[in-house]
Amino acid sequence: MAKAKLVKRKRKKRLRLEGVATLLFTIAVVLYFGAKFGLKAYNNELQLKATNVAQEAANLKEEVSRLQNEVTQLQSRDRILSMVEDDDISVNQEQVVVMGEQEKKEE
Repeated sequence: MAKAKLVKRKRKKRLRLEGVATLLFTIAVVLYFGAKFGLKAYNNELQLKATNVAQEAANLKEEVSRLQNEVTQLQSRDRILSMVEDDDISVNQEQVVVMGEQEKKEE
């Protein structure tokens, strides 16, 4: 008697729905955590830059106010008159004209 051969059919591998879903879920989880940690690091970097810019702005405002005070002090009439008196120069009050007072006299 002849032996019967058992013939196995080669099955093509089919992608199962569960396998595809698992793969997509895994990719989604990896992307989620990558985006989460990447954005958190970027946010920390932006906060640090914002703090530095705010500190620099505060320093510049302080310097501007200091320079404004210095300009006011340097253009003070009393300071100029004291320098003139130190050099023994007499001040003729008729020749000294203050622009605000001159406009009032004309009116």
